[in-house]
Amino acid sequence: MKKIFLVLIVFLSLKSFSQGEQLNLGVNGGITVGNLESISSAAFGVDANYLFEIFENFNAGPSLNFIYFLTNEVNGSKPDALMYLPIGGAVRFKALEEKFYVGADFGFAIGISPEGDNGGVFFKPMLGYKVTNNVKVNLFYAGVKKNLPTYGYAGLGLVFDVFGSSNQYSF
Repeated sequence: MKKIFLVLIVFLSLKSFSQGEQLNLGVNGGITVGNLESISSAAFGVDANYLFEIFENFNAGPSLNFIYFLTNEVNGSKPDALMYLPIGGAVRFKALEEKFYVGADFGFAIGISPEGDNGGVFFKPMLGYKVTNNVKVNLFYAGVKKNLPTYGYAGLGLVFDVFGSSNQYSF
């Protein structure tokens, strides 16, 4: 109970100091491309980042993602799902009257699959559109670069800005 109370206090404290800051939570999904097409046809993920305004129209901060590659049956057996926990940073640049943005998440993806995957370098370039003060959509490619193959997927994401300027969703 004390931990929940502490997390709530920290979250509300962050909200009170959130002038040029954004806490973004998102979900995404897409189709696999490249080296995984033979064993996987789709992937989905969730992501979170906390962005600080560095310059006008340029934000950067830490990010945390989760990627889950669905696997298909191959030669009568279905391999375990591939899962990664990318930890790193995020950058966003707003353009065209702050409705469109370009950005990227990057870092290291820790392999958390049952097979004991070691992970790899994570990168996720994107192009996004601000639908409302709290909701954004983006097109992206997310990849985990390993020694030889790159596991990746292209897709569509939905992002919710927790500190958005709209009173409809703010705390």
